[in-house]
Amino acid sequence: MIHHSTKNRQTRKQIVSRFSAITGSKVIGLALLTLVLVFTSCGIFRQAKEYDRFVNSRFSVRDVKVLSIAGIDVSQIKKTSDLDLGQMITLGIRFIKGDMPSVMEISVKGRNPFSGKASISGMDWLLQMKQDTLASGTINKKITILPGETTLFPVKVNLNISRLLKSGSLKQIMEVMLGDAGKKEYERLGLVFKIRPWYLSGSKIKKSPVYISIHPKFE
Repeated sequence: MIHHSTKNRQTRKQIVSRFSAITGSKVIGLALLTLVLVFTSCGIFRQAKEYDRFVNSRFSVRDVKVLSIAGIDVSQIKKTSDLDLGQMITLGIRFIKGDMPSVMEISVKGRNPFSGKASISGMDWLLQMKQDTLASGTINKKITILPGETTLFPVKVNLNISRLLKSGSLKQIMEVMLGDAGKKEYERLGLVFKIRPWYLSGSKIKKSPVYISIHPKFE
């Protein structure tokens, strides 16, 4: 009887020991899961705050530069007299056809007035004249504006200049596109640059339901 009693006590101890080990593992697992959820929640909250600061930052179009027209590099050309005869002939033919594919670079300035970082994961953008969408695209990279600071992000736009400037001679159009007079013309045309920020929700990219309108106000 004593022998059986000792065996029973040992068995009970083994069962209790195993139960304690299992319970301890579950407690540790639950604690780790709780920590993961807390850190994930904090990360999502931080991302939401950074996104909120970005969409409430101040934006303006600092500059618009034409890089090429009808395949001709005009990035270093300031006036029409800098174009050679062959380039003028090419542009004249394209002008008559109403087909002047061009590449522009729009420089957008963002100012973060807040005490925390403003950040988005990317954006969709539109270039519109009244209700007509002239061009659209995406920026598939993170954009950050540090607290109280300003950042510039360039956007390359491909469009047909003929849709933008429907009247005037070739010379007048070129003067608008190449010179400082173009800035006033962009304002007169009612051009609007719109951005729709992306934000990170956990591990997924989501897009803002609305666009932010940025009107040209050159400095």
